[in-house]
Amino acid sequence: MLASLTALIFAAPDVVAADPDQSAQRERGWNALRVMDCARCHGRDHDGWAAPSLIAGVRDGSRERFDRWVLDGDIERGMPGYRSQPRVVAELDAIYAYLLARARGDIGPGRPGGAAQGAE
Repeated sequence: MLASLTALIFAAPDVVAADPDQSAQRERGWNALRVMDCARCHGRDHDGWAAPSLIAGVRDGSRERFDRWVLDGDIERGMPGYRSQPRVVAELDAIYAYLLARARGDIGPGRPGGAAQGAE
């Protein structure tokens, strides 16, 4: 009986509570995107407009590519570099975490943890 109970406990799916640090990081990332007005080119929900989708870019590319494009830009395609912007440099991990959570479908558009996802 004890062996069955032990097997059942270890076979049960992991239940993970929402990590407040992760939520705070996503919130900071979302806020940095808003402050830098990335939506003016990448669309209100950062899923593409005049410039490509940041969500797809994170989903389909590497972290190294993301860092390079954000910090150094891609001038030929109209993307400025933000290496000289202290807020972007300081919150680069948070910006990536927010976009990655969007790409994975962990959160919807808009402010993470807001009363209504998609509402800004």
